[in-house]
Amino acid sequence: MTGIGNAHFTKAFGGFILNLIWLCAFVLISPLQAQDDTLRVLFIGNSHTYMNDVPALFANLSQSGGHVVVTDMSAPGGYSLEQHTADATTLSKIAQGTWDYVVLQEQSQYPVIEYCRDSSMCPAARLLDSLIHFYSEQTALYMTWGWRDGGQHTINGHSSPVFRDYFHMQDSVTAAYIRIADELEALLLPAGNAWALAKTLDSALELWQIDGYHATLKGSYLAACVFYATFFHQSPQGLTYTGGLTQEDAEFLQYCADSTVLDIESQPEQMHEAFELLPNYPNPFNASTTIEYSISRTSRVRLSIYNILGQEISCPLDCIQNSGINRIIWESGPVPSGVYFVKIQSGDRWQSRKMLLLK
Repeated sequence: MTGIGNAHFTKAFGGFILNLIWLCAFVLISPLQAQDDTLRVLFIGNSHTYMNDVPALFANLSQSGGHVVVTDMSAPGGYSLEQHTADATTLSKIAQGTWDYVVLQEQSQYPVIEYCRDSSMCPAARLLDSLIHFYSEQTALYMTWGWRDGGQHTINGHSSPVFRDYFHMQDSVTAAYIRIADELEALLLPAGNAWALAKTLDSALELWQIDGYHATLKGSYLAACVFYATFFHQSPQGLTYTGGLTQEDAEFLQYCADSTVLDIESQPEQMHEAFELLPNYPNPFNASTTIEYSISRTSRVRLSIYNILGQEISCPLDCIQNSGINRIIWESGPVPSGVYFVKIQSGDRWQSRKMLLLK
C-alpha cells in the first residue's frame, strides 16, 4: 500500500516532473493520433481494471455493436493513482499521444477515506489529467463500487466512516468521483451506480468475488456495458456479445447499464433550452443521492424535499444558479426509509420527482 503523507506525495510529484521532462522529448517522435472512426482508450488502474480484462470486454462488446475499439492498460495490482504519477510504464503509454480517452481508476478504498481522497486521489488525478491534456487526450474517470459488506476502511491510520452496507459505501464512492469529475470536466463512467441499480433490482446477484471487493465476470461485464453506453451514447441492450455469460444475465446487465447512463442523459440543446428536473441517481439510494436539473437562464432556484404527507423536510438549495446543467448531492441524514419527493422551483415554473430512500 502506498504512503499518502505530504512528504511522500512531494516525492511522487518530483518523480512525475522528471518523467514528464523525459516524455516531452518522447512526444517529438510519437505518431500523430489517427484520424478515423476507431476509438482508442487507455485504461490506468489496478485489479478492478485487469480482473476479467475489462478493457477486452469493452472492446468485444463494442465490436458487436459495430464499433472498432483499440485498448491498452497499465494496471498493476493494488496501485493507486498517486503511484501511477511516477510509474514509467504508465507515463510512457500516455505519452504515445494516440488515445482518444485515458481512463483513470483509483484504488477502491481511497474515495471513502477523506484523507486519502483529498491528499492522494484528487491531487494525483489532477496531475494525470494535466499530462493527458498535454498530449491532446481526454480524461475519463472509472467510478468503481463499494465493498459488498460496507464496513470501516483504514489506511496508514486514516479511517473512513463505518458503512452499514454496500449501498451506504457506494454513496460515498459516487460522491467522490462526481466531485473530481466535475472539477476536471472529465467524462464520468458510473459503473458503481450501475452496480447499485443491479443489486436493487436483484439482491441475489453475485457481482463480488468471495473477497467482497473484486468483481465477478458479471460485475466486470456490467462495467463494460456502462463504458459502451457512456462512450457511444448508445444502449448496449440487444448486443450479442455476452462475455461468456448466459443470454439472460447479459440482457439484464445491459438493461442496468442503459438505465444508469442513458436515463439521465439528454441532448445538450434540450437541456439548455428547457427547465427540467432530471432523475436523481442512484435511485433507490441509501444515504445520499445526486440531483441534477437544467435551467435555461440564470435565476433563483429553490429545491425542496417532501415526505409522502407533503411536508417539507429539507431545503438543500435556495440561491441564484447559473444557466445550464447543475447538480447537488442530498445527504438524507437521520431521515428514515420511505418515499420522498424532490421539487424544484424557479419563478412560476416547478417540477417534482419521486425518490426512494432505503436504509
